[in-house]
Amino acid sequence: MSLRGQTKFVAGASVTERMLVVTSGPINLAISATVVEGILPPEEAGLAGPVAVREITYPVTDLARKLGNAPAAMTHHTRIILCGNRGLHRGFRVDQVLGLIEVEFRQLRPLPPHFTAEERTWVKGYFLYHEGIALWANPDWLVGDDPAGQSPEPLVGATRVVEAHANQPGEVIELEVVNAERTK
Repeated sequence: MSLRGQTKFVAGASVTERMLVVTSGPINLAISATVVEGILPPEEAGLAGPVAVREITYPVTDLARKLGNAPAAMTHHTRIILCGNRGLHRGFRVDQVLGLIEVEFRQLRPLPPHFTAEERTWVKGYFLYHEGIALWANPDWLVGDDPAGQSPEPLVGATRVVEAHANQPGEVIELEVVNAERTK
């Protein structure tokens, strides 16, 4: 299954956006599929440091930390989401991948007016997701410079990722979506 490619399409009379929904701490975050370049389990990518896939180096940070929360302990649900936008690349450790969904644009809501600070640069909007909400991440903020000082520039000493069960030796993991859910 690939997240790349067409993300906006007409289904009947409505236009939709394909998004990957993940949890990071108490937050459900939706990432536009055009930004997602891969999903790795931590045992494939190593526990710390940058990851290199297809000759691209991804500095990896905990998404909870980027959102200002304490990172959770790693579990068997933890994944590393590889993202790219406008020539920049980053990896994010998330608590769990909840699923790949298609959201109709009419379901997307802007942030309420009382959000007036920098959170407006973090989030493009939100939508109802199961019994709560998912925040739609702004790709420029997500993949751009980190105010904590971690640069998205390529780093040396990256763990090179190749698929262990490839049909041909050295084949690179393209994408793995775990517990994916598609909603109407």
